[in-house]
Amino acid sequence: MEIFIDYLDKGGIIFSILILLSLITVSIIFYKFFEIIFFNRINLKKFQNEFDSSSSLVEFEKKIDHSSSSNQKTLLKNIFNTLKKKTSQEKKEDEIRILLNLEVQKIETLMPTLEVVAQVSPLIGLLGTVIGMIDSFNELELGGSLVDPSILAGGIWTALLTTAMGLIVGIPALISHYFFDKKIIKNLNETESLIKRIMLFE
Repeated sequence: MEIFIDYLDKGGIIFSILILLSLITVSIIFYKFFEIIFFNRINLKKFQNEFDSSSSLVEFEKKIDHSSSSNQKTLLKNIFNTLKKKTSQEKKEDEIRILLNLEVQKIETLMPTLEVVAQVSPLIGLLGTVIGMIDSFNELELGGSLVDPSILAGGIWTALLTTAMGLIVGIPALISHYFFDKKIIKNLNETESLIKRIMLFE
């Protein structure tokens, strides 16, 4: 605890901002992990086996009704309701695409925030570096040849501390954003593939 307080004192306002961003990042990562891995609305891969073993759409729809996956079941039920409408095939495809886009927008909540944190954190750390070096050179100018090396070390310490903290926050945020984004795209492609098969089976 004393080490953290010491870091907070030496890092100043820049370090405090990065600490706040780190807390936000960790919260978003945990939230998105559970949402995408366990409660993904657009992950219909689990229904592919049921679809393959069904002899008709009516049978497949009955299997969906007995499913415990409420989010995925709701999406599939909406798709079935759209397919039952007496409209053109093109209009059905447009409505299904709208349904999918709405679900994708829900699952992508907070993803832009994670991306912004990944890009901004290293820049904030760099700002702390610049401020720390400015302080060091300012003390060097004021003190001339009699400047205390410990004062210079303090400015350099602040510079290195904020740079490291910026990277510590930014790197996990960037990796997590990339991982979640790829997972969403993969699930979306699998879902679109199943929906196309359903529409052809219709």
